Amino acid sequence: MRFNKRALFIKNALNGETLPVNVTSMGAQQQQLVFGNVKQERVIARFQRPVIVRTGYFVVDDKAYQITMNITSERRTALYGVEYHGRL
Repeated sequence: MRFNKRALFIKNALNGETLPVNVTSMGAQQQQLVFGNVKQERVIARFQRPVIVRTGYFVVDDKAYQITMNITSERRTALYGVEYHGRL
């Protein structure tokens, strides 16, 4: 897995910190199955190390995402994010 992008955290415990991330866009069928909505772009951001964040926002490639779900294991964290168009 490549961690070739950078995520900037905003309005949470890691405010202003930038971490390497692997971002995967969810397909329409998977979004409908998991969330029941396909109107907003949803992504899964995977980090190399555990990241302690429950709420807030992260920015990848000039797109802001609101954190909707956090799955943390002993070695990694996956954040589910929904595209956010408001002012940060």
